Formats: sequence, C-alpha cells, structure tokens
Amino acid sequence: MIILLALISGMIITVMNIFNGHLSDYYGVYVSTVVIHFIGLCTFVVMMVIKKEKISFQKHIPLILYSGGVIGVLTVVFNVMTVGELGAALLTALGLLGQMIISLILEQQGWLGTIKKKLTLSKMMSLIVVMIGIGVMML
Repeated sequence: MIILLALISGMIITVMNIFNGHLSDYYGVYVSTVVIHFIGLCTFVVMMVIKKEKISFQKHIPLILYSGGVIGVLTVVFNVMTVGELGAALLTALGLLGQMIISLILEQQGWLGTIKKKLTLSKMMSLIVVMIGIGVMML
C-alpha cells in the first residue's frame, strides 16, 4: 500500500506541475505561487475541519524543522519556472535525479537525521542509468 501511495504521489506531482505551469502563464511565477499555496492552505483547512483536528504548534521544536515550508515554496517556484520550457517528463526526470543525488549524499553522511547507509555500487549504477536516460530524453 505504501508503494502505491508513493507512486500516486509521483503522478499527482506531475499533474500539479502542469497545472501550476499553466496558471503561471496567466498570473506570472510569483502571483501564481501565492495562489497555489493559498488554495493549498484552504484545502488543508477543509481537511482539518472534516477530520476535526486542531493545529497546535510545539514550543520546543527546532526552528530548522519548519524550513520545509520554504523548501515547498521554492519547489513550486522552480517547477513553475521550468515546466513550460522543459516539459513535464523532463522536469520530473530531472527532479527525481536531484532527489536521488541528495538522498544518497544525506544517507551516506547520516545528515539531517537520516539513517546512515553506505553508498553501494548498485546505487551508483542506478544513478548512472538514470543520468543516461535523462541524457537520451534531452536529445
């Protein structure tokens, strides 16, 4: 079930990038990013009301953990800026490559609370295969 949810998440992200790119054609990058996040906030509030959950902030959580919001905004901005030029498939492939690279670095070093894992030959080969595939896509 978890693998299916991850697959669906990837599909939704691609559709989102296309919609966000089209929205930016009307509003521009920055206004569309505000609209996108406002609609996301409204959706989240509705979900919380339906589930009858309350939002509460903890005082003892390190501030750096809230930086995911900044990262989320930058992700939307960068995707909106590039989807029209690259297309959905190449944008998604390059995004996944970026995720793979940073994931391998973080896990090898054990940074940001990740479980430390060795960089294996199979992981490196997988990364190279993805890079070759992206190179073919770009031709």
